[in-house]
Amino acid sequence: MKLRKYIPVGFFILIIGLLLSCGDNKPLSEKKTVICTTNVIADAISNILPPDFEVKSLMGPGVDPHTYKSKTSEIKNMKNADVIVYNGIDFESNLIDAIEEIGKSGFVISLGDLVPKDRLRKTTDFGSAYDPHFWHDVNLFSTSVSIAGSQLSVKFPDSKNYIDSATNSYTKKLLETESYVRSEIAKIPSNARVLITAHDAFGYFGRSFGIEVKGIQGISTASDISIRGITELTDFIVSRGIPAIFVENSVSQKNIKSVIEGCQSKGLNLSIGGTLYSDGLGDTESGADTYIKMIRKNTNAIVGGLGK
Repeated sequence: MKLRKYIPVGFFILIIGLLLSCGDNKPLSEKKTVICTTNVIADAISNILPPDFEVKSLMGPGVDPHTYKSKTSEIKNMKNADVIVYNGIDFESNLIDAIEEIGKSGFVISLGDLVPKDRLRKTTDFGSAYDPHFWHDVNLFSTSVSIAGSQLSVKFPDSKNYIDSATNSYTKKLLETESYVRSEIAKIPSNARVLITAHDAFGYFGRSFGIEVKGIQGISTASDISIRGITELTDFIVSRGIPAIFVENSVSQKNIKSVIEGCQSKGLNLSIGGTLYSDGLGDTESGADTYIKMIRKNTNAIVGGLGK
């Protein structure tokens, strides 16, 4: 009579567990990856997607998107992403070709192309026919985010309810922010509502909230600035008695200093009204590290500088 050897059940469970763990080491449920070109876009998109989505920004605080050049590793990451969201309207000029190529087979959203063309500012001073800084019009940015939310809920049907609800909640906050800005700008005397900045990024802000805007440089920070242009701007500032000029977090202050010196030579002590966030958000210590905080921070600086 042969003796039967009984192997404990626990041993079989252990073996099965080890076999299942071999081979593919990826987690059973991977996070969806969404890559956004700017931190402005990344902040907005992270507000409308579930927390188990991973939203990344290519450009951090202080980076100039007009002149940004991507690394090979970043292009690879974009190819592997589930979604790419970018500004469009030729804003990320050095990335456009790569993004359009990825878009032939991948899921890509251009926020600037979601809004009606008749709501964009036309220009002859850029690589496209329109000014790309549309997010400074809070209502227009809200429109683009709302449409993007609809597209993302179709792309990810399992998360549709969350995305729809979060998009509705976030766009309401954006419209509340728009009301805040409008009420604050009303505190500036009408004759002092002239915003002078390093480059012409605030045209949408000015159009939306009734402020005349002039930039030392054109719409792109890569555009040239002439001595004649600085002289003409200096004459304009002196003739209007404008009290303040504003620097930008991602643009050199060299031209700003030239304008201040020019005004001083003509008897006007032009002060720096503060730092504005034009092409992206600030860091965590700036008080402008989310889109809504950035819009409020800019507004408060403008009112403080011009409302004297």
